[in-house]
This record gives sequence, C-alpha cells and structure tokens, in this order.
Amino acid sequence: MKRILILSANPKNTAPLRLDEEMREIKEGLRRAEQRDNFVIETGQAVRYRDIRRAILDFEPNIVHFSGHGAGEEGLAFEDETGQVKLVEAQALASLFELFADQIECVVLNACYSEVQAKAIAEHIPYVVGMSKSIGDKAAIEFAVGFYDALGAGRTVEFAYKLGCNSIEIAGISEHLTPQLLSNSDILTNTVSSQAEVNHLGEPSTKYNQKQTTIDQLDSELKEKEMPSVFICYSHKDEIWRDKLLEFLQSLNFEKQIVWSDLDLEQGDIWDEKIKEVLPKVTVAVVLVSQAILNSTYVRNEELPRLLQRFEDKKVRIIPLFVKYADVENVPFNYTNEQGEAKTFYLNNAQSPPNNSPRNPLYTLPEPEQDKVLLSVVQNLRSLIDKKKR
Repeated sequence: MKRILILSANPKNTAPLRLDEEMREIKEGLRRAEQRDNFVIETGQAVRYRDIRRAILDFEPNIVHFSGHGAGEEGLAFEDETGQVKLVEAQALASLFELFADQIECVVLNACYSEVQAKAIAEHIPYVVGMSKSIGDKAAIEFAVGFYDALGAGRTVEFAYKLGCNSIEIAGISEHLTPQLLSNSDILTNTVSSQAEVNHLGEPSTKYNQKQTTIDQLDSELKEKEMPSVFICYSHKDEIWRDKLLEFLQSLNFEKQIVWSDLDLEQGDIWDEKIKEVLPKVTVAVVLVSQAILNSTYVRNEELPRLLQRFEDKKVRIIPLFVKYADVENVPFNYTNEQGEAKTFYLNNAQSPPNNSPRNPLYTLPEPEQDKVLLSVVQNLRSLIDKKKR
C-alpha cells in the first residue's frame, strides 16, 4: 500500500494558482487507476511550515507532493499564521526529509524554481522531482496528472516522470523540459566528482541552461561589430530573476549580439578580474534592484561605481529592473567621476521599463505581467541595436 500526501499553499500575497484543480485531477486519476486499491491519499491545503512535519508524522506517507510557489534559493512558499508568505529554505527542508528517509520514497515539488530544494532533498530521498524554472499552471497540472496516472498503473517513478513530461508536450505546452528528476544515487555521485562554481559575489552559482557568449567572444564581437553589449548586475539572492531575464535576452544572443552575466565565467577564471575586464566594454547595464543588491558590498564598491563613471560620460546606459521592494529612495551609490569629483546616484533616478517601479516590482506582478515587463527590456535593447546598425 502506497500512501500519498498532497500538500498545497497559495499565500495571500502571491499570484493565484489552480491548486484545487491539480489536487482534484490527481485524485480522480488514481481513483480510476487499475491499481487504485494500492493507494491511499491524504491532502492538506493552505499549508503552514509547521504543518509539513505534522502531516508526515500523522499520515506516514511514502510519496510527498507539494504544489505552490517557489523562489529558487530563497525557498518554497508556505503560509504563516496570517496567510502570508513564509519561505522555507532548501537545507531546512532537506534536514526535515532526512529524518523520514527510511519511509519516504519520492518527493514531488510542483513549484517554480524548486530544483534547488529538490537537489538538497535528493541527498536523502531516492527520487525527487523539482522544476528548473518557472512553470505555468496548465503545465504543472498536466505533469501531475501524467505522473500519477503512471504510478496508478503500477509503473516506476522513472517512467511516471517521463510520462508526466510527455503529458505536457502532448498538450502542446513548451515546458516539458522544466520538470527535473533527481535520484539519490546521482546526487551522491555528483557530489564526489563535482567542482565548485562561483558567481561574481564569490558564492555558489547555478548554471543557466542556454549557452552564453564567453568573455573572449565578447571582446572580439565588440571590436568586429561595435554592437551594444549587455551586462546583468544582480545579487546572488536574485538568481531566479536573472534566469527569467536571460530567457528573454537569449534571443539577442541568437542574433549574435552580446549578453553577459557571471554565468559566462569558466572554471579557473578569477571572477573579480573578469568582471573588471568586462565592465569597460559594456554599453548597457541591466541592474536587478532589490534590497539584496543595495546591501551587496561588491556591487556597492566595485560594479556600480565602475558603471556609474561611464554612465556620467554617456558611455553606458543603466536600466534598473525593480524585482523586489527596496529602499532605493534613501540608499545612494557613491562613485568618483573621471574628474575625481565625488558623486552619488540613486537607482530610482534612471528610467525603468514600463509598468515597473520601486512601488511596482516584478515580485508583486502575476507571471504574464512579469513577462510583459521583461519583453519590454528586450524590445528596448533591440531598438538600441537597430540604431547602432544604421
């Protein structure tokens, strides 16, 4: 007898999800399954962080399924006592599941950017499914239905994962590569053999799944074409927003334009030297604005002062993209111009994309509106490129 625990959370200050429909479809699929007598389902909605352990203790599940929101390294979004967001980080979840490793066989995290948590949990649980990036409601439901249809037919977790991905593809949704299946054996093997990668803050960084232009290509392309080059300035805490932006900016790289972020660093590179090497070459800097970037020592002392020196001389354009609420009106960035004069700059003084401002950051918008803002960034850059070509 397999016991499936399905948990969901859609806090008040997050975009609405069709979690009821997902839960209903999973139940209906298992009810109709050939081996329906081999499964027992328990559900929990509006789950608070402490409800997770209670539900596992009470129900003793073999499979745990979570539906809701994810925020990458910041965690999965559960609810607090007031129904607002309470983020639970990957290591905390991994430590919880480690305590039940002798009981739980599979964990499914049907939430955006949940691969970070999946990797941590997979160190203790045989199979874990997480999402490598944002996933839409329809795709999430299609995956869940296909996954549990396969389990209900007596198939393995590996087969269920493949059928879930195929269900997304069959539905005509281009998100079938978003779900990622991680196994405990693969995680242990990779842990032994992997080499650490670092971002521009000197901390672990995730790899973006599209090939980016290397720094050597940056130099040669600029000399050859003199096209605008785009640099992404951000805090590692905002990697999920960097990845969303890169999905849109990738179209510029397909056209052999230049988009550069710290993901272009290669093993053996000295990240500080490479950042300082590329900054004098860029013509556009997109700054992902949050409280985290205001607090970043490296951004405050190195990246933005160097960019602002060139900004004052109109050699680089700075585009602030407000991703979270931040005290931008009261936190200046200090720099020295080429004449040696001390200057200050506030990020809210530069023109941001339409429908994006310190009071209207991406974090507060539903996903379609987020995409519109990001698309406007690409369109603006394409306009700059077209002017340069003339």
